Order: sequence, then C-alpha cells, then structure tokens
Amino acid sequence: MTKNQLINITAEPFAKGAERACYQHPDDENKVIKIRFGEVNKQTRRELAIYKNYAQRNMTNFQHVPQYYGKVETNLGEGMVFDLIRDFDGVISEPLYHSLRSGSPLSEFFPQLEALKHNLLDNLIVISADIVGRHNILLQKLSPATSKLVIVDGIGNHSAINWFDNFRYFAQKKINRRWNRLYIRLEQYAKGER
Repeated sequence: MTKNQLINITAEPFAKGAERACYQHPDDENKVIKIRFGEVNKQTRRELAIYKNYAQRNMTNFQHVPQYYGKVETNLGEGMVFDLIRDFDGVISEPLYHSLRSGSPLSEFFPQLEALKHNLLDNLIVISADIVGRHNILLQKLSPATSKLVIVDGIGNHSAINWFDNFRYFAQKKINRRWNRLYIRLEQYAKGER
C-alpha cells in the first residue's frame, strides 16, 4: 500500500459513525478505509495513539481487533486502513447487536464472549467506557457452525490518565471493570431494553 498514491473511492460507505465513514478499499476487498467527515477528529487521534501503543508493545495477536495498516490519501481525504471483517462466505460481518435483537439469547454467545474477554486480558487491550455502542462488536462467522467476536470500534482508554494501562495488573483491572459494564449492556440489548 503506497502512502503517496491517491486512492479513488466512488462507492458509498457501508457504515457510518458519529465522526467517520467506512469504505471498502477499492483495491483490496479485505480492507476498510475509515475517513473522517466534518471537523471533529477525536476518534482518529485516539485510534492512532492506541495502535502506536500496540506497535511499541510488539503486539501481534489481532484475533479480536482489526489490524491497522497505516494512513492513505483518498479523493475524500485522509483515511486509515484496517482489516475488513468478513464471514467465511465473504459477507461483511454483522454486529452482535443484530443477533441479540433478532431473538438470539445472550447465552448462545457465552463461548465467544469468554474467548474475547481472555484475549483482551492476555493482550492488555483496554476497552473504552463507551464500547457499548450497537455496532462496535461484530459477530464474525468462521464457518456455518463457528464464530468469534471482533471489536471494530471502542478500544483504548480515553481517560486523561492512561499510562497505568501499560502495567498488566492495572490494565486487567480496568478491562474487567469495563467488561462487566459491557456485559450488562449486552443483556439489555438481548432483552430489548435498549
């Protein structure tokens, strides 16, 4: 991926958040380009800091978070390139929220939730306090019978003092606290309360 090459995006975004829109990379169907719209740039700055920290820690396990490939210039402005999470059949993975609101009980996803939690704790991937958004966690189908959860937004500690997150004990305490908050919200989604 050449940083200086201008990437021409003509398709509509397949997802849009409060600050950024997500476009399939026109040259690689397994990559997504996140491009900021408007003046606010908070999410991009946070994400860059988070992935810089992962690189400094030589983190190589990107099973449950997308890998970051750098910045690119596009006809719509500067973008950040990440893995595009797809199911085994090539379809872009749906948020876990959709399954819960469609009637699947949360208990159906206990194995995937446990695997995700252990990965976060093992790799010191702190989740943000606002990870409870409906589209932040995708259910990636690896086969008709197996799946895993991938956090595509809402990683990192957005508080002012976060250097403690580089110490295993403090990071794991924070992950567990925020995990409990996330779990309560998922239960609410499953019950149709939100």
